[in-house]
Amino acid sequence: MPFAPADTSARSSRVSVLVCEHSQVQLRILSEAVRAAGYEVHTANTADDALGLLRLMPIDIFLTGIEVGETSGLEACWQLKSNPETETVYTIVVTASGQEKRLEESLDAGADDFIRKPVNMTELRARLRAATRLVRMQRQFRRMAETDALTGAANRRAFMQYLESQADLARRGGNPLSVIMVDLDHFKRINDTYGHACGDRVLTGTVKAVQACLRERDMLGRLGGEEFAVVLPGAQGEAAIRAAERIRTAVSGQVFTDDKGEPIPVTASLGLALTGHDDVMETAESLLHMADEALYEAKGAGRNRVMIAPPRSETPRIAAVG
Repeated sequence: MPFAPADTSARSSRVSVLVCEHSQVQLRILSEAVRAAGYEVHTANTADDALGLLRLMPIDIFLTGIEVGETSGLEACWQLKSNPETETVYTIVVTASGQEKRLEESLDAGADDFIRKPVNMTELRARLRAATRLVRMQRQFRRMAETDALTGAANRRAFMQYLESQADLARRGGNPLSVIMVDLDHFKRINDTYGHACGDRVLTGTVKAVQACLRERDMLGRLGGEEFAVVLPGAQGEAAIRAAERIRTAVSGQVFTDDKGEPIPVTASLGLALTGHDDVMETAESLLHMADEALYEAKGAGRNRVMIAPPRSETPRIAAVG
């Protein structure tokens, strides 16, 4: 379900484990055991490499030795737990037998669990299963906190966080990024004529229709009422325009009926903002503002159409009309 990067968070149901060990032999043994237990496995030889991976990809469980380069595994645990973006990563420290002092240091550094060398694989699997239960519970809580209760789209807070992170990546890497504002046409009339229960059906159906048009890394958010927004990382030019037109067509192609079986027409107006049309890399707020202005133009031009935000002071142009 393309909410976030298309799951409310857009992640697979598999739990990912990052194994960090300085010894190639230990790294191979541990990673093969974790993979055989059914986990998605990533590896690193040093804590610094591991921290770099954790900044680039979602990791659920961090399994690390203590002596893993200039930065110790304990320091890596402390850094993870002190960062709001990674504090939920479940950390397991591998300690040498008899190192009771290091065990105490591990727990003080924020480790959630520990396992002693030589690692008993049955015990390792059991500890991973216990960690997995907590990881999945945290995912559920996070999904509830980030999701609009009625429609299942991302709520405004979650959407803005994702848009800001993607805009930052676009500015630093020069990657394209597009934002679409989507507003249902004459929605108040639907509520007033057919009732709010019908309006809710239109909203939830529209979200499903839009989600079906999105890629895994796209995100659909409900900003309020009948107003939605979509962020399209990596999309530019004609690809973004086609995506917007798919959404417009999907919304207008829905079939809703009233209590008498009469059809209820539903359409949407869309405003599209693109990066890469000039030398200025936009912020999240400016992209959203540009898309909102293009949406306003789409409403004024007759609704049920896609309008593209112009490069700076030019006039918005129509991309598609229903």
